[in-house]
Amino acid sequence: MTQELFEAYKSTNFNVTEPNITINIGKTNASLDELLLKHNETCYAYITAENPYGKSYTKEQNELRHQQLLEATSHYVVYEGEGAGEDTTWPPERSLLILNISKVEAIALGKQFEQNAIVLGNIYEAPELVICVEWDV
Repeated sequence: MTQELFEAYKSTNFNVTEPNITINIGKTNASLDELLLKHNETCYAYITAENPYGKSYTKEQNELRHQQLLEATSHYVVYEGEGAGEDTTWPPERSLLILNISKVEAIALGKQFEQNAIVLGNIYEAPELVICVEWDV
């Protein structure tokens, strides 16, 4: 993964469909904190299964991968969404906001679905982009 790709990920809008929440790296979010409080949770991850390692997959392949992510997270409270970057030539990726998943479990899930990075956060704190692959900055 390149520094340019890392910066692109950092500027992505990580959207939750319902309730309507946008998560941005490095910015706290009162609406997200309220959602966590509603479920008596303190941590979360935002993960996609689409386009592994940043390679473009077909709509059908991505749909299958998203269904597999839903199955893998069926024991968590999850909310559907999509990550939309500033580069509009790259389509938004269906994603999940996963509540009460530990950092270790979330990174393992990101690696399982061959993602370069995932978003991790805790209530009242700014979310961070966590790299799941080895790379040189």
